[in-house]
Amino acid sequence: MVGKPNESWYYSSGTTNLLSGILRDQFDTHQEYLDFWYTDLIDKIGMNSMTLEADLAGNYVASSYAWATARDWGKFGLLYLHNGAWNGEQLFTKDWVAYATTPTPTSEGVYGAQFWLNADGGFKDVPKNMYYADGYKGQRVYVLPDQEMVVVRFGMSNFEENAFLNGILEAIK
Repeated sequence: MVGKPNESWYYSSGTTNLLSGILRDQFDTHQEYLDFWYTDLIDKIGMNSMTLEADLAGNYVASSYAWATARDWGKFGLLYLHNGAWNGEQLFTKDWVAYATTPTPTSEGVYGAQFWLNADGGFKDVPKNMYYADGYKGQRVYVLPDQEMVVVRFGMSNFEENAFLNGILEAIK
């Protein structure tokens, strides 16, 4: 432990992997854990292309190594946009979405629970309630609640995110 809870913050993908291991401990068998991700989430929202990879201990690498089409990542974003509801079924609570999109203490408004945030106004031309999943080298799932919109970007390069998102917002006006 480097710092005291709620006194310091530092992003680490390892935290997400630790959460995956904690989740695994909630099941009676390893197979129940492996199936849960698909039966209770992925299959329910029709992310048919999704493939998750596990580490050598058999835990899903929840911070990365999740492969899906842009359309399927869009479904993931829509699930959050709709506060955990999918086709009339509540897959997780609205309270979780509120928690996930609330800034973590000392993150200066840039991170919630497993989502990056714009609460600090870092993307100056984008609503402050926009949040996103940050993937490898510019792959993103942006959720824009004010516009009732999800934007998925696949890319392997640096890009000016504010201009990219502002261009989309301007185009839908």
